[in-house]
Amino acid sequence: MKPTQMDRLDFVSSIVLTIFGIAILVESLRMPRLENLKVNQFTVPGIVPGVLGLLLAVCGFAILVRSVKRGGWRLGITGQDTAAWVTSAPVQRSAATLGLTLLYALVLFPHVPFNFSTPLFVFAFVVTAEAMALGRWPKWQAMVTGLILAVLAGLIIGYVFQQLFFVRLPGG
Repeated sequence: MKPTQMDRLDFVSSIVLTIFGIAILVESLRMPRLENLKVNQFTVPGIVPGVLGLLLAVCGFAILVRSVKRGGWRLGITGQDTAAWVTSAPVQRSAATLGLTLLYALVLFPHVPFNFSTPLFVFAFVVTAEAMALGRWPKWQAMVTGLILAVLAGLIIGYVFQQLFFVRLPGG
């Protein structure tokens, strides 16, 4: 049987999902267990991420087995295919999202007060997404909408975490 494009996509994505699930499981096992506080073993911080990571890995592996049975491992990728994939709109949007998120997580969030970094991130994300969708910089109305959304998101997220969840935020 000749593999379909979906079988090949399933093969690649299942490997990513399986590895990601295993990484989540490993990191959840490294989280504190709080034995010294005599915390119930079913309420430790790593239990939910660990279970979700395990389920993600199992599901990813199941998709991998199915795609291998269907011949998905025969990718048949050419240089032109790779170039078309890298320059495709979904990959460009994903790269922009990943770049902005990493900038926020690694640079802004740890070093800039939350009340400034989060609205800045939301504004940059909205403007970037709008620019990529339009193929040009958005008009001033979209910039104002992004600014309003950013301020509201910063206030609401800050309130929820600090007042409802009692989480201290950086610079908060």
